[in-house]
Amino acid sequence: MYRVAIVGRPNVGKSSLFNRIIGQKKAIVEDIPGITRDRLIQTTEWRNIPFELVDTGGYIETDDDKFAPFIRKQIEKEMEDADAFILVVDSKTGLTEADKDIARILHKTEKPVYIAVNKVDNPSQEDTIYEFYELGFDKVFPVSTIQKYGVADLLDEVIENIPDYEIQASKEEVKEQEIYKKDEIKVAIIGKPNAGKSSILNAITGEERALVSNIPGTTRDVVDTMVKIENKTYRFLDTAGLRKKSKVDYGVEFFSVGRTLDAIKKADVVVHVIDAEQGATEQDQKIAHLSQKYYKPVVIVINKIDRLPKRKEVLNSLLKQVKEKLYFLPYAPVLTVSAKKHINIDKLLKTVEEVYKQVWKRVSTGQLNKALQQLQSLQAPPSYQGKPLKIYYGTQLEGKPPAFLLFVNYPQGFKENYVKFLENGLRKLLGYDKSPMKLIFRDRHTNQPSR
Repeated sequence: MYRVAIVGRPNVGKSSLFNRIIGQKKAIVEDIPGITRDRLIQTTEWRNIPFELVDTGGYIETDDDKFAPFIRKQIEKEMEDADAFILVVDSKTGLTEADKDIARILHKTEKPVYIAVNKVDNPSQEDTIYEFYELGFDKVFPVSTIQKYGVADLLDEVIENIPDYEIQASKEEVKEQEIYKKDEIKVAIIGKPNAGKSSILNAITGEERALVSNIPGTTRDVVDTMVKIENKTYRFLDTAGLRKKSKVDYGVEFFSVGRTLDAIKKADVVVHVIDAEQGATEQDQKIAHLSQKYYKPVVIVINKIDRLPKRKEVLNSLLKQVKEKLYFLPYAPVLTVSAKKHINIDKLLKTVEEVYKQVWKRVSTGQLNKALQQLQSLQAPPSYQGKPLKIYYGTQLEGKPPAFLLFVNYPQGFKENYVKFLENGLRKLLGYDKSPMKLIFRDRHTNQPSR
């Protein structure tokens, strides 16, 4: 698909322009230089012509910022991948050496470049654009992402220069994406900062789609990546690492946490990444409780096993520690991987697919009630106010996660211990060993639910 990359130095409004073009607030926008660090990629369209839009990390001209080398690497990669560029500059600040530096690199690509002079809030300020012709590109447009000024003219010029064969190819690709979107598996990759979430995404996709460094807290946006592997389509949501609440500042990181929670809610499967050198921590427990809260299936991934001593007892001890710490997710498969060495990455994908299929699995009413009878014969329900509890029958509800409506005599009498016994038993008997489960108890006579 024809690909247009938005580039420029920090705080000129690249993410604001990206959001304005795609029509949604996908990139984090705040008046702090260097907020966007990852590339965000979104298929969009203008006048019924589809194209791929990329928001890159802010170009930084010095190494004072610890993320500068990694962001430069992102932009340099986009120089190869993109078909055209929108260089965003700031009319308020004027032409800078960083703008000239980026322009010199763009001239080497010999690809179309459009200058978007941002923060031109009304036509009377248009004369501020002329100094930017010094950059050597003749397509210069005054725009204001806040006032919605000039963006249409910019996009008209962009699509005017897309070759006809590229337009046709892009339309065909959009049709193909719509077909696969129905069957795509949405996977949220979550965990503490620096556990290796972005490295796992990059190992799966085979490219550095997410920015990777050994600096905690690198990923701020949720990086949305669609990958087709062996005729299966996955949409990976690589999230910002969730730090302890006391360490989360209001502002960018506050919104990153919100995006992470949103990704968990949207996901079909959650991949929770744990650092092998640290094991499961108290913070991992809190993060895992979020997946449990929203009844999301989880695959626990212990990353960086290449850094551990190659002794079986070390690995067994780690697995035991993780399972004990995350005891409330008994259904979650636990895998050991190394994103760096590409160990067990294929196994991770297979496990995600297995979990996804299981979550959508349906059983007959007969199977369910037979399983309920077996479990009650193994352990009868306790009494409630001196009266025996009874499960008359059950039925599976539509949708996911697997949810079962059980008709009983006293819904309020079914306490947590017996509910857990039923859940664990039904997982084994009905083949939901890798899936969360929801049991809803309803009074057979009054039809009133208890949970």
